[in-house]
Amino acid sequence: MLLLNICILATAQVQFNWNSTPDRHWIGQDWHANRLQDWQVKDNHIICTEVGKRLPMRTLHLLTSDTNGAFVAKVTTGAIDSTAQPNPNSWSGFLIGAGNKNIDYRLTSLVHHVPAEDGGFIAGVDQFGEVFLRNNSIPVGGNTNPWSIHTHITPEDVPLILPIKRLTFQEGKYQYPSITLKVNSIPILDSSGEYIVTISSFDNESSEPITEASYKVQKKNVDGGIALVSHYGPLGADTGYWFDDFEFAGTGVMEHPDRTFGPVLSSLFTISNQTLKLTAQFPPLDQTHQAILQIEDIKLKAPIDTTSWTATFTIPDWDRAEDIAYTLVLEGHTTEYSGIIPSEPSPTEVVNIAALTCHKTYTGNLKWNESGLWFPQQDIVDAVKAEDPDLLYFSGDQIYEGDLTPAHQNSEDAYILDYLYKWMHWCWAFQEVTRDTPCITIPDDHDVYHGNLWGAGERDAQPVEGLNNQDCGGYKMEPRFVNAVHRTQTSHLPDPVDPTLDAQGNTVYFTRLRYGGLDIAILGDRQFKESPAIAVSEGGVYNGWFKADGFNPKSEADCDAPLLGKRQEQFLTEWSSDWQGQDWQKFLFSQSPFVCLQTLPNGTFGGKQFGLTIYPEGEGPPNDRPAADADSNGWPQTARNRTLNILKNSNAIHVCGDQHLGSVVQYGVDEHGDSLYAFCTPAIANSWPRRWMPSDLPISGKHEDGFGNKVTVLAVSNPRLTGKEPSALHNRAPGWGFLECNPSSKTVKINAWPRWAKPNAPDSDQYNGWPITLHKTGKFN
Repeated sequence: MLLLNICILATAQVQFNWNSTPDRHWIGQDWHANRLQDWQVKDNHIICTEVGKRLPMRTLHLLTSDTNGAFVAKVTTGAIDSTAQPNPNSWSGFLIGAGNKNIDYRLTSLVHHVPAEDGGFIAGVDQFGEVFLRNNSIPVGGNTNPWSIHTHITPEDVPLILPIKRLTFQEGKYQYPSITLKVNSIPILDSSGEYIVTISSFDNESSEPITEASYKVQKKNVDGGIALVSHYGPLGADTGYWFDDFEFAGTGVMEHPDRTFGPVLSSLFTISNQTLKLTAQFPPLDQTHQAILQIEDIKLKAPIDTTSWTATFTIPDWDRAEDIAYTLVLEGHTTEYSGIIPSEPSPTEVVNIAALTCHKTYTGNLKWNESGLWFPQQDIVDAVKAEDPDLLYFSGDQIYEGDLTPAHQNSEDAYILDYLYKWMHWCWAFQEVTRDTPCITIPDDHDVYHGNLWGAGERDAQPVEGLNNQDCGGYKMEPRFVNAVHRTQTSHLPDPVDPTLDAQGNTVYFTRLRYGGLDIAILGDRQFKESPAIAVSEGGVYNGWFKADGFNPKSEADCDAPLLGKRQEQFLTEWSSDWQGQDWQKFLFSQSPFVCLQTLPNGTFGGKQFGLTIYPEGEGPPNDRPAADADSNGWPQTARNRTLNILKNSNAIHVCGDQHLGSVVQYGVDEHGDSLYAFCTPAIANSWPRRWMPSDLPISGKHEDGFGNKVTVLAVSNPRLTGKEPSALHNRAPGWGFLECNPSSKTVKINAWPRWAKPNAPDSDQYNGWPITLHKTGKFN
């Protein structure tokens, strides 16, 4: 006979109902939904509306409590369509024991859809009131896709755990419209880490018991997070399950009130020309709301846009000699979001810039821990914080449209919610640094749900027979979606130089930011670029690659097609020679470099990067040649060279990302080394490792790219076998950049840090070839 510790002293008790919560997709600051569009508050219940075949096991994670053992969890649940026939591969209930104390709770809050290591257990109930315990931690075959999990889950994929005891209280098979599900986890006395988990179901209308089952499990199986789960739905139904009256209590329940997320999700701000602009990001709420910003004795209100769910504040005449605290709140809500507006460095002080790009969280071989997901990038966040930058720059691909969860949606509203779901994760990961540091963010192609973006903003975009939507040029998504993305990522930047919409109705954001003696031109270098499939139709272009037989991109791909477009070229013409005040260094911030620094095996095109061999240090491929990928700004050559000639006298340094390959180069137009230096930062994480390894030639030195553009290569962070785990992350050359701008020594020191380098690591831990110091740059040249 088992001796049970049946006395649970409830030192923590958590209760939720949504009786006073209006209908909306955001469940509340204590919860994280997978995905945002799959869950909502409706008529004072929680409902899950997603039942797609490739979208099983939707989860709603409790952020602010977890367990290390003894607990009681209870919830009422039922099928939203209670008249539909029960589905044998469908259930609702709890996810218990996901993650553990060594796994970041934000990562654990992503557990959904598919079983994998550290995925916990499902304590559930079907429509007949039959309870069960299923193992959600055994990997399912096929989870190697480097983009999205989209596996159909069968009951066998989440195997049943055999009970040690089972009781049935109701005779026959009755379909219950409303069930109370209860899970009781109790330690066994005089046992080494074993627990009895008892799962019970009750008819919610009569309170009569239906079934009960008990299981003996290891303590590690009940340690971790807790979530609600809706798995598919009844046969033929287009909705899943509803939930209400959630309770969670026990001596093993640990409360974490500091883990709330929302209603302010993040803040982004800039200071330029003594103007502060700050944007607060909110989740999708129920109606039009006001945001409140409190700084010193200044209290401002701003409306929250109901598509992007952002509120932007502008304060002119901002000139503070000291750091100033601020708070943000949602009007009528008590939770404050706080940060610091630092004083602007003087033009005689060193200004440090942290530069980051390409925020990927998943690259295949799923595990619900740091070996399978990179989120929330805490190693990079800690390293950046340790360097205490004066300015942050995120150059694009803050989200990937199909990262972990599929991009395809059934409506424009769902696409916007899907973007917000992924953007919220970026906010969650980087809010530690963005809340206290001026930050420049610009979107790139994946942010607006493109593989490659040829925005073609100087013309109306129309379908072209024989071409896919992307290669036709223009944005695939409607302006409502694109403009919502622009608001989330660029509304805190200085006002656009020319705010006129592009020809398709999309907002623009190219602008100028002056801060601490630096003069930064910020471009949208994808927005006006023409599609190579349109401009060079004879090239047989697919996704930026010239595939026509015998076609030579060096001699045949060039044409006078738009790259930056006329308006941005005019802006750069004026900006290049306009030195104001004590500004001493100009920077050009954009998405992609003006060169195609990439090699591939001779005779191959794009699409092969994911499967290319990664070599040890000192080895390389036998027959790599410079590639001609028009996704880079090495094409179109005429516009590329015109841009560099416009910028020649600015002595600016170009800082960009996109390519997943860290590099420092000097552009050449007529001769090698006659134009700007450029720093392309390593990717935060990526599944698409480009490389520059021209066979029979040194990696550095004077080269021509696949389009014939002249480039002098100073350093490259090629993918290498590092011996570091997880290898899928570290062998693809991830990391970030850091620029130290020193007016006294007239230098800009460029650092490229691998993400495995610890905070405040010595320079020797940087990628080979770094740091690189540029002398007598900017106004001193």
